[in-house]
Amino acid sequence: MKKLSEWIIEKRAVVLIGIAIVTLFFCFILKDLKIYSRFADLLPQGHEYIKLHNEIRSEFGGANTVIMVLQVRNGDIFNPTTLQKIRGITDELYLIPAVDRFKVMSIATNLLLDMVVTSGTFDFQPLMFPEVPKTQEECETLRNRIYGSIFYGSFVWFDSKKTMIRTDFFEDEIDYSVVFKELLRIQKKYEDENHILAIAGEPMHLGYIDSYKWKVIGIMGITVVVMLLLFLWYFRSVRGMILPIFASFVSGIWGMGFMVMLGYNLDPLVMVFPFLVAAMAACHSVQIIKRYVEECVVLKDGKAASKKVIEVMFIPGFTSIITDATGIMLIALTPIQILQKITIACTYWSLVTVLISIFFVPCILSYLPFPRRSVAALEKKTLLDKFFIFSGKFIPRGGYVVVFLIFGVLLVWGGYYSTKVYVGDAVPGSSLLWPWHRYNRDGFRIAFSMPVLSPLYVVMEGEKQWDLVSCPGKPRQLCGESFSEMYRFEKYMRETPGMLVMFTSSINTSFPGSHWLMHEADPNWYFFPTLDNEVLYAYRRVTQTGIPGSSDLYADAGSDISANIVIYCRDKTTPTIKTVMGRVKEYIEKRSRLAPPMRYRLAGGALGVQAAINEVIEDYNLRTLLIALAAIFMFCVIFFRSFVAGLILVIPLIVSNLIAFGVMATGLLGATPTPITITTSTLPVSSVGIGLGVDFGIYLLCRIMDEYKICRDLNAALAKAMDTTGKAIVYVSITLSVGIFFWITSPLMFQAMMGLFLAIILFLNMVGGIFLVASFVVVLKPKFIIAQK
Repeated sequence: MKKLSEWIIEKRAVVLIGIAIVTLFFCFILKDLKIYSRFADLLPQGHEYIKLHNEIRSEFGGANTVIMVLQVRNGDIFNPTTLQKIRGITDELYLIPAVDRFKVMSIATNLLLDMVVTSGTFDFQPLMFPEVPKTQEECETLRNRIYGSIFYGSFVWFDSKKTMIRTDFFEDEIDYSVVFKELLRIQKKYEDENHILAIAGEPMHLGYIDSYKWKVIGIMGITVVVMLLLFLWYFRSVRGMILPIFASFVSGIWGMGFMVMLGYNLDPLVMVFPFLVAAMAACHSVQIIKRYVEECVVLKDGKAASKKVIEVMFIPGFTSIITDATGIMLIALTPIQILQKITIACTYWSLVTVLISIFFVPCILSYLPFPRRSVAALEKKTLLDKFFIFSGKFIPRGGYVVVFLIFGVLLVWGGYYSTKVYVGDAVPGSSLLWPWHRYNRDGFRIAFSMPVLSPLYVVMEGEKQWDLVSCPGKPRQLCGESFSEMYRFEKYMRETPGMLVMFTSSINTSFPGSHWLMHEADPNWYFFPTLDNEVLYAYRRVTQTGIPGSSDLYADAGSDISANIVIYCRDKTTPTIKTVMGRVKEYIEKRSRLAPPMRYRLAGGALGVQAAINEVIEDYNLRTLLIALAAIFMFCVIFFRSFVAGLILVIPLIVSNLIAFGVMATGLLGATPTPITITTSTLPVSSVGIGLGVDFGIYLLCRIMDEYKICRDLNAALAKAMDTTGKAIVYVSITLSVGIFFWITSPLMFQAMMGLFLAIILFLNMVGGIFLVASFVVVLKPKFIIAQK
């Protein structure tokens, strides 16, 4: 290491020129960086539910459905002004790019038909197409037609104050930012003092997220300013303030440039990750500068101090950065593309920090004048210095008992409550946005009147190719028995306890109306057909008559291979998903009468997609955490060549994570009064926190080893390490925690929860990395320290 450090500093001009050339190359590449959200990246593409979602999204619709509810404050919707607004909104939806025009549905389209029996035939008349009622008399006529149709209670709510407008978008063609701007324009255009237009659905949802990217960048800017002020306070010098940020900026150019080279976009949802890695690079630079100032006190020469810094800091710095990269890299095990893309890029970025922090920063320092002000400031004992001097003496004299007792109590508390943390959303609405956001308020308005925002798609399908010779009598297509089975399944799901299933809808929904209409609306004839030929007749009538596309949500009429059953649930919270999905699977396993090749397939729609995400998070949460702990344990054992060193460094991480999970479950320190659950936003935090948190213990252990070589007294070495590196660890932890904590002001709750949880974990890791590690060293007196030559 001494030879390497001498070569780096003697050839520092060559090193800096090389770094500058690579930085300029990545600067040129960065012009192609794109910042946007892509819905498919949020989904675990290998999950069977998502595979079905991808197959049926162009046929039955998918998770890009937009629901609008136009509500009047006074009166009802049956007036010319409101009805004209409905027509205007409907017409404007047809003009939005990527809209599926066959799935634009409202009382102003020709897809909603009033079916009337005349002598010898059926007469299908659109409710309000092509003309909009212009007089109150015409409005009353429309009211009576809707009251007597199946659309009363679905497209027009029972209080007559709300009406629904629904559409879908092609996922392969949609540009969320464009669709969002159009929907927002429509909302502003048609709302007034008496009309509220609530809009919900993924295009609106992701559009809001994309619109906040500049606010998020603003938060990053504010955080950088705060970090600059902290560094100025730490070092009392301009170089100490500017150099860590400059180093993180250079590493950021390399990391983001690498992301562009891979063809990845930067999603606004995960901007906290690049910022975290940049802050990590700055904090490693803080450790380098802090040690540089200490060496200047001893060597009285800046160039010699730069050599010494590389010599003594490479091993702990390299080990810390490798564990950082490992914690980040392991997130890529989770099969969610948004996490895989950002972690691959950030892992490279973390590794680059080795070059930037450990070589680049000392090279710059070697050119700068001797840091007289920083040296003078270092020799003054602050309150923090006095605290660590006291701690360094207190822990060997029995203070370790107090430390173990405090952490033991917290461990029991955290271990108990960590079992109560659950996966998924804790409250209805979007977990990415704050509960009081306009999108969530609109979602609540729709859900509480027209519960259609959480549909679950269950597909009944046959096989395109089926050997009818070897399997006679077993239909490969939809038949009368298929629809009867569908009827039994829907009835079973509507009986779900707890009002979790609000209603179901399928191609079967209109079948009972056939007899009812043909028998002069006699309610005794409103029942599901009992004979197979009657069921097939009803199916053909629904799919082959009326307006083209009117049955596309429910049946593949072209091939008769598949049909869609839509189960509208109360919300997408974890209890609802578990209950409904459990009931669906129970029916399929124990009650289904379908004969092969006919089968049920799960699951599409908004609730099906969320169920897939929850299942993946449940599978990978504990797995990722354990793998991260094992990997970091292995690295620590290798670098320190001691099994005991691995235990000393990993045990505080386990304790701090259990405490953090307890904080999650109880909602303590939360930005909202509800518990923090394990979602896509909080899933990576444990792994990242472990990778970053072990840095504190590594730096402290290495400094204890260095001081022990000099004084050959373990207690004295511990006291000196606490006084020097302990203070640097606090600087780093405060910088990281304060910087990340600022994300709680983000307009995206996703980022705020991630930032809050990371800040909690890093703080706990810092406390454990100093006091638990020091206590273990005092009690165990490990040989890898005292056996050094």
